[in-house]
Amino acid sequence: MHRVPPWKQSLRSLLIAPLMAGLVPGCDAGEAPPEPASPEPPARARTAPLTPAPTPKQVILEPEADTYVWSGNPATNFGTAGNLVVDPGKGEAYLRFNLDGIPAGAQIASVRLETLAYDGYAYYGNGSVRTHLVPDDTWSETAMTWNTRPAVADDILGSWWLWYNNITPKPLQQGVNFDPKLTAPVQQALDSDQRISFRLSSPGYRTLYRSREHAVASERPRLVVTYFEPGDLPVTSGLQVAALVPMADAQVLASNPTGNSGGSPSLTVDRADAETFLRFGLGSVPIDAQVVAVSLVATSNNGYIDDGADGNVYTRLVSDDSWSEAGITWNNKPAASSEDLGSWLLWNRDGQYTTQVGINSSPKLVEPVLQALDSDGVLSLRLDSPGSRTLYHSSEYTETVARWPQLLVSYFVPPPCPASTASTPKQVVLEPEADTYVWSDNAATNFGTAGNLVVDPGKGEAYLRFNLDGIPAGAHIASVRLEALAYDGYAYYGNGSVQTHLVPDDTWSETAMTWNTRPAVAGDILGSWWLWYNNITPKPLQQGVNFDPKLTAPVQQALDSDQRISFRLSSPGYRTLYRSREHAVASERPRLVVTYFEPGDPQVTSDLQVAEFFPSADGYGQWSNPKASFGTSTSLLVDRADAEAYLRFNLGNSIPPTAQVASVVLVTTSTGGDVTPGADANVYTRLVPNNTWSETGLSWNTRPSSFSCDLGSWQFPSRPVPYLTQALVNASPKLVAPVQQALASDGVISFKLDSPGSRSVYDSREYPESPARLPRLLVYYSFPTATP
Repeated sequence: MHRVPPWKQSLRSLLIAPLMAGLVPGCDAGEAPPEPASPEPPARARTAPLTPAPTPKQVILEPEADTYVWSGNPATNFGTAGNLVVDPGKGEAYLRFNLDGIPAGAQIASVRLETLAYDGYAYYGNGSVRTHLVPDDTWSETAMTWNTRPAVADDILGSWWLWYNNITPKPLQQGVNFDPKLTAPVQQALDSDQRISFRLSSPGYRTLYRSREHAVASERPRLVVTYFEPGDLPVTSGLQVAALVPMADAQVLASNPTGNSGGSPSLTVDRADAETFLRFGLGSVPIDAQVVAVSLVATSNNGYIDDGADGNVYTRLVSDDSWSEAGITWNNKPAASSEDLGSWLLWNRDGQYTTQVGINSSPKLVEPVLQALDSDGVLSLRLDSPGSRTLYHSSEYTETVARWPQLLVSYFVPPPCPASTASTPKQVVLEPEADTYVWSDNAATNFGTAGNLVVDPGKGEAYLRFNLDGIPAGAHIASVRLEALAYDGYAYYGNGSVQTHLVPDDTWSETAMTWNTRPAVAGDILGSWWLWYNNITPKPLQQGVNFDPKLTAPVQQALDSDQRISFRLSSPGYRTLYRSREHAVASERPRLVVTYFEPGDPQVTSDLQVAEFFPSADGYGQWSNPKASFGTSTSLLVDRADAEAYLRFNLGNSIPPTAQVASVVLVTTSTGGDVTPGADANVYTRLVPNNTWSETGLSWNTRPSSFSCDLGSWQFPSRPVPYLTQALVNASPKLVAPVQQALASDGVISFKLDSPGSRSVYDSREYPESPARLPRLLVYYSFPTATP
């Protein structure tokens, strides 16, 4: 963990402290920005740690009921058996826990489900034992059968992976599920009927477990819940848990002092002979989070303790995060703190275990995590033991991520999120008052009443006219977006862009225009879109969107003159067919989306100018492939808890330092996605204060932290007929303050895109076909009126 150097902390404060000030009511977000040479004093990105820091309580619960069901005996009950059986397609186990021992109003910090396996067989495929929630807690231990077993919720709430072969005797193995997804259902159960039920099942392996009827109490299933008493925390809801896997891990061996083991699937802790190093990136924890509990978890597959020795495995802080997984050795390993941050003790049981889980939940882990969040967002730890030898799976272990080391961080974000004081532009959505297309092969024919518009190289051109009467005279145009929905087309060759030109003469007639009488256009191209159709059937719907800044000035000029504006659509290379204003479905007709500031708005005192920025870097991180970098991919992925996208923009010198930012628009082009029914499908934009992330080094494990409070969003729509291409736009006023402050500092700003309930794919800056599909940041600004 590195302390941030003064220059970096100062830079960070420029982005963070003014952001918070500019968004909090009463602060002057509308004033002209300060000169970069006069930043305000640094301010912390998050609230001060809780004093005194509360310590969570822990309760260990045995099931009040457990049983298994068997498809081969579908009407038989096994509720009094001393075991539980999980077998692919044949056996499922059910457990119900009573939460009455946890006080009402408590906040759940972490949940751990444990069972002890004593036999099994690895058939084939995926051997994970998965946990599902059973919503109905009324099932009877002594009555449930395969035929009467209750339904389960769809989501998998974590898993474990145990492996048995043909050796005899069969070893004992500890199945432990410590997935953060267990926390919310347990909290909900505590707040309702104080009962929670789970089902265990596997798609591939057979395992047998001790049940609650087993004679040895320490071998029975249990639910380990840590919680905070009511009143311990300054919030009454919203405790979240982030599961972090190592961005680097390695063992170092005294017996091989110059050898590196960073690529090994094992980690060893062995008295004076071996130590293990772990480095975690805290990107899943918001930078403004208040951390309240931390657990370090590692899955061990072998070990022993010297008689009479201290067999604890201690966790220690490593201040230097610069060690390399592929270069660390015994001779060059970094120093660790002499004071430990807690410990665990394994391999002191009677009987042969081949899988155990070491868990360190010491409160001493909290402060180092907070310090890491306040510096570079990276935390390194060392594991050592004076009297035991233990082997653990590393993040190179290939069978399952569930056996990798993990750092579980419980946190809340102090409310409330700041409110924006920037002026909010109005928006009007205009359908054409006239539209038509012309066709060279029928040069004297009018198509003004057709339900479509045709664009075809050298043959077909489309014309649209919009009436701006709905925008008040004297308004200042902030942004303009021209949209048309394509339903068919063909990619001939060459440049497939559909280009927009201004038609200066607005007097053309929808029902009279032909190829021969079509009006002239102005020379400049006012932006374009690019859609591609091949020979697939049925043809998908694709949304053509032109959000080029060059549209703004003509619309402003039209508003200030005759309130009419006309455009022509044409293409040098591709054929595309669009819905016209005569189409029966209103939502599929062409439209002009105009945002504007009312006359007299004190924050916008002149016509707006606009600067357009493409990303200087973009990429995404994926939980299911946490070490992979996708910085050179032509796509960006946002996928619920599995993927987040990052964008960095360099605002450079394109905007004068005296400019006052009035509106900011973030635009992306999506090529598809899906929505979880009933879930929050919004794709949120969040500020990332650390701009030093590398496009080619960004991964899930290395991604930087962001603020928890969003800067606006778009909703990935769930349509009856999905669109193959659509543009998604965030024009929230909450974007204004961070952009203004980035301009006042180093001119660089980074964003994260995430969504709790949808998956969406976007073209990245590496997309080769057309710049019209790249992400972009549009910044609209004016110059403050001079004060006498």
